[in-house]
Amino acid sequence: MSQKKRFTEIDALRGLAAIAVILFHYTTYYDGRFGHLKDGYIDWFWFGEYGVQLFFIISGFVIYMSIMRARSASDFAIKRSIRLYPSYMFAVVLTFIIVSMSVMDDLKVGFGEALINMTMLQDFFTGIDRVDGVYWTLRVELTFYVLMGVLLLFGKAKHIMPVTLGWFAASVLIQVIHRTVDTELTSIIREYSIASFSHMFIIGMMFYAIWQHGHRFRYHMVIAMAVIYDIFFQSVENAMFTLLFIALFHMILAGRLKFLSSKVFVFFGTISYPVYLVHQNIGYVMINRMESTGLVHEIYLLIPIGTSILLAYALHRLIEQPSHDALYRLYKERRDAYPEGAMMKR
Repeated sequence: MSQKKRFTEIDALRGLAAIAVILFHYTTYYDGRFGHLKDGYIDWFWFGEYGVQLFFIISGFVIYMSIMRARSASDFAIKRSIRLYPSYMFAVVLTFIIVSMSVMDDLKVGFGEALINMTMLQDFFTGIDRVDGVYWTLRVELTFYVLMGVLLLFGKAKHIMPVTLGWFAASVLIQVIHRTVDTELTSIIREYSIASFSHMFIIGMMFYAIWQHGHRFRYHMVIAMAVIYDIFFQSVENAMFTLLFIALFHMILAGRLKFLSSKVFVFFGTISYPVYLVHQNIGYVMINRMESTGLVHEIYLLIPIGTSILLAYALHRLIEQPSHDALYRLYKERRDAYPEGAMMKR
């Protein structure tokens, strides 16, 4: 079946998830970790922590769409690198500099650790701190990309049902073994296999299949299995939010959330990646500085929120967009001049 046009509503949904995560980090999470100086600080945005699982569901949809359109595993890997690394590397440098100049010693990392962070592989090494705490999700995403690249490499990308069912079975086995044995080894296996998040990506992949092939019982069966998995291996509350996100995807596919295609929501979707990269530790430094000078009311959160959005927009316009266009143009010229078959013969 031919590929259909991408949903702008899904990109907008990613932007809303990023805003929810920011609000959670600046209120509930900051208060729990550092403590706001104002008593009774608002705790309305505790739900924002679940924005991360929405990111993973969206990635399942978008990345599976990408591998269905990729020419090869190397093509997929290069395109992902072009998309992710320029903004990320700039965000690492910016965050490292700002945090290093602050009084928040708990957020600081060494120069050598910052250099390792530039690779985006810091979480695959023990004893390496992150320049920004939110970067933990990148290891999960990278692991998912590797799994998708393997599908491309072995020509199995189109076999979505055996792939997802096999992944489900492996994740269940890992979770059961860990709960039964509960050793450091089983904990490491569970973490690095992303078994705690696999069902989120699978839900996204199933919605891609529904989008392309229509509502089929087997797709909905896998989504239902993912919710049950969530209840057993995460929590009922987690599963409730998963059901909410499933409902949102159903409404998007049914064309009932067209308002998300408005310029405002699409704008936030466009800057969602850079805003995610720069908001947390830089925002914490700003909140700490503001509160130390007496700006303790919740209204002043508009300052770090606005700053994060402006930084993200600048990062998008000055780094992300031009670097992507330039690097992709160079890659496309080389790819077209030296197809993979021809490269192999040289």
